[in-house]
Amino acid sequence: KQIPPALIKALLTTEDRGFYKHSGIAVKGIMRAMLKNFRSGRFAQGASTLTQQLAKTLFLSPRKTIVRKLREAILALQLERRYTKDEILGLYLNQVYFGSGAYGAASAARIYFGKKVQDLNLAECALIAGLPKAPSAYSPLVNPELALKRRNIVLMQMVETGTIDQSAYQEAAQTPIHPQRP
Repeated sequence: KQIPPALIKALLTTEDRGFYKHSGIAVKGIMRAMLKNFRSGRFAQGASTLTQQLAKTLFLSPRKTIVRKLREAILALQLERRYTKDEILGLYLNQVYFGSGAYGAASAARIYFGKKVQDLNLAECALIAGLPKAPSAYSPLVNPELALKRRNIVLMQMVETGTIDQSAYQEAAQTPIHPQRP
């Protein structure tokens, strides 16, 4: 309830646009990733839903193997049967690693901006939502320039999906990041 709607929208836009429609796994995404991975001969692309990412975070190792992905899918289906979508989203936002020692969105807000999560603006929400893709690389404490680029990609995705309008994008994309230094 303390998570700003902008953070939820940014996260769903960048991590799992079909979150409220799927049953924990995205079959089309899995097939697309399998084809791309087969062609490249390595794990080049993932297709994890938020629920799968949560299952991995809570129960599995990050090691990329077929067996782990199968377990992740089974656990995601079980999570979807046991919890509501909003409960899964809440668990995700409170458990996932956002880089620089931040587990959960509230911790990320405090570590990166010295704020309570409910006080984040759109630009800060977009930055935090972009972190799960590569938390250490996109940390504004580690690489502010890369964090800024990733934030702006998230903002542009929000425009493309109609989550925000062009003027909100312009304002947020022009907002400098001022991460707190621990």
